[in-house]
Amino acid sequence: MHIVIAHFGTHYVGNPGGVEKVICQFSNEMIRRGHAVTILYRDYCEGNPYFPLDSRVVQNNILFQHGKKIISEKLPVGLRVLREIVRVFSKSGGQELNARFKGRQYGMQIQKYLAENPADVVLSCSVPSTKYVIDDAHCTAPVIQMMHSHPRYLFPRMSKAEKEAVGKCRVLQILLPSGLKTAKEFFPNLPVKVIGNPVYLPVKEAHPGDAKEKHLISCVGSLTKNKQQQLLCKAFARLAADYPDWNVELWGYSGSFGRSIQAWADKHSLSDRIFIKGKTTHVEEVYARSDIFCLPSRAEGWGLGLTEAMAAGVPAVGFKGCTGVEDLIQDGITGLLAENGDVDSLATALRSLMNDASKRKIMGQQAAESMKQYAPEKIWNEWEALLKDVIAGKK
Repeated sequence: MHIVIAHFGTHYVGNPGGVEKVICQFSNEMIRRGHAVTILYRDYCEGNPYFPLDSRVVQNNILFQHGKKIISEKLPVGLRVLREIVRVFSKSGGQELNARFKGRQYGMQIQKYLAENPADVVLSCSVPSTKYVIDDAHCTAPVIQMMHSHPRYLFPRMSKAEKEAVGKCRVLQILLPSGLKTAKEFFPNLPVKVIGNPVYLPVKEAHPGDAKEKHLISCVGSLTKNKQQQLLCKAFARLAADYPDWNVELWGYSGSFGRSIQAWADKHSLSDRIFIKGKTTHVEEVYARSDIFCLPSRAEGWGLGLTEAMAAGVPAVGFKGCTGVEDLIQDGITGLLAENGDVDSLATALRSLMNDASKRKIMGQQAAESMKQYAPEKIWNEWEALLKDVIAGKK
């Protein structure tokens, strides 16, 4: 089968994001299984993803033709100003304006590519991508909506045009059972399939219960307001004096939010205890050195770094009420859940694990065991079966 992956919602080239990692893993596996895979994307340049990708996967930037950029990825200045004005009164309204204009730009190029390279099935990585493919490119191949955000977080923010486009998909895939209720509320007539992300066995295992000269609390993921790494730093500040052999490392794309955290650490004389490390292609080394993994996000579709750390045997800490985190951490078994957004509660959870090496070891072992339900072979089998059913018209 020829699988076309539509990735028009975020940057693609060199982007170390979770969506891009899953797309590359998916593409590599389907190529290995004998299928043809094309990734259609949009970005300001042509190039390769951050993560390893089989050379047989076709990549095509719809904004370029024969190496020359023919379409801008940005709205004209006037429309950008109008969009921001509309957003003041309606976030979905601003999103709708964005989607409609970009759809007119992108639709013709997507349609042209699919006419020359027919797809058996299109896998859309974002809601805007679905609109561009179905409504603007008039795609006749079956489309599967692949969700990377949690429905509870994303669906209420959709524009009317985006909601209508998703409703025309053949199947809606979501990552976690907790998203089923919202998915059915928004799309009562659309088949919904729960398929989690694959969690690969670690190259190296962590040893969170071992005696060490230095212990580590790690957090892996882009430094953003949503992931709230500043709350981890503030919680650690309450503990640092009592635990001089513990440090914090924040890994991932940094930017302005990372700089603000660095300034905070400098101001509170914690720059020798809290380290902003940036991106890495050897994240397994981080997990192997970790004694606790903390993801203090307000919302996640799926905590990818979280599941990778847990698979390595690291006990995890996150917030109750955070989608994509509380679904994966079993409170008191594979880690601890603090009260949502509460720095004192987060500090208490961290202290509980920092105090008890035996607890860290047992919870880490249970975390690794819990991730076996997302074994790659199982996840890819589910995906392949879904793709075949959709093509055959069984879905």
